[in-house]
Amino acid sequence: MLSETGCGKPIMKKIIISNARDCFIELIHRDSEPAAWIVRRWTKSLWFKKRVSSHWFSDERQALEFANGIKFGQQRR
Repeated sequence: MLSETGCGKPIMKKIIISNARDCFIELIHRDSEPAAWIVRRWTKSLWFKKRVSSHWFSDERQALEFANGIKFGQQRR
């Protein structure tokens, strides 16, 4: 899933890599920080989300490889 927000604000690109309850992973990129790609991992419980980790990368390819590595690592459990 890809979403972009704007309305006068800096545009943020968000890609949902995994939407599983025990492993919610998203890739975030903001136009205001062109060299930063952020991979965030969350766990969800009812209405709450808890951030487990946040990793920063300098390009999209590295960030996607890392995010997919987490996703496939979680699926093997």
